[in-house]
Amino acid sequence: MKKLIPYLLILIFFVIALFARQCREAKNDEGLTTATKEKTNSSKAIGNLDVFRDETAEFFFTKHARCRMDCRHITQREVKEIVRKAEVNYSKSELDAPRGPKYALEGYTSKEKQHIRIIVAPKQNHLTIVTVIDLDEEWACGSCR
Repeated sequence: MKKLIPYLLILIFFVIALFARQCREAKNDEGLTTATKEKTNSSKAIGNLDVFRDETAEFFFTKHARCRMDCRHITQREVKEIVRKAEVNYSKSELDAPRGPKYALEGYTSKEKQHIRIIVAPKQNHLTIVTVIDLDEEWACGSCR
């Protein structure tokens, strides 16, 4: 019986943690207003590009995206300009990706007129820049994986 007690305690803590998580998720769902739910749902809708044109949207650049930008001499300002224009290449986008849609946005940088593709994953609170690709020139970016 004494050997069983640690396993029972672990099981009890696991059940409590699971219950607490479900309660927290239910509380978060109740806390969302209808407008917030509609905005979240509409931002994921195919064809609604307002999420990219939002001037207040925050950008999160992945380590990979930053590496590619450095290698290709592309600034954050240039990336943001292209994202705000939101010219989507749907054939290169993954709208049904398991972790949420990824959009391939294409355009030209203002400084050097580079033709680039930016892979953007809209999240609830920000836009994640996954990678930046130069469509006209092949760059040797060996350290970017």
